[in-house]
Amino acid sequence: MIENFKHKLPIQVRFKDVDVMGHVNHVDYLSYVELARLKYFDDVLGTIETDWHQQHGLIMARLEADYREAIGFDDHIVVYTRCSKLGSKSFELNWVLTKMSSEGNEQVAAEGKTTIVCYDYALKKAKEIPEDRKLKIRAFDNL
Repeated sequence: MIENFKHKLPIQVRFKDVDVMGHVNHVDYLSYVELARLKYFDDVLGTIETDWHQQHGLIMARLEADYREAIGFDDHIVVYTRCSKLGSKSFELNWVLTKMSSEGNEQVAAEGKTTIVCYDYALKKAKEIPEDRKLKIRAFDNL
């Protein structure tokens, strides 16, 4: 499964992420995915010097998550991210959050996808994904 993902981000579990039962709260899984998504944008698209709050914004329109395994404070986790679908105004990012098993293998702790829409905040409507960004995503994820 993760062999199809080129982008990966190791995440450090913070003490505040762990609940009284010793597990990472399910909301923090999504925080880890958010960090990985932003790092994916930086690594794949490069530093984008545009006004993110006006013409070239992004909106997460949908988030799906399937939880598979609990994560604890001492777990070593990684989030893998890849674009699986690239449309004219939106794209889907698949993600897999893994942790190391006691045998030293990565096991899936959660997986899902997000739908991201390119958005013009000044006009308050979806807009076409700039062609240069499409080219970079296609090249990175072999779309």
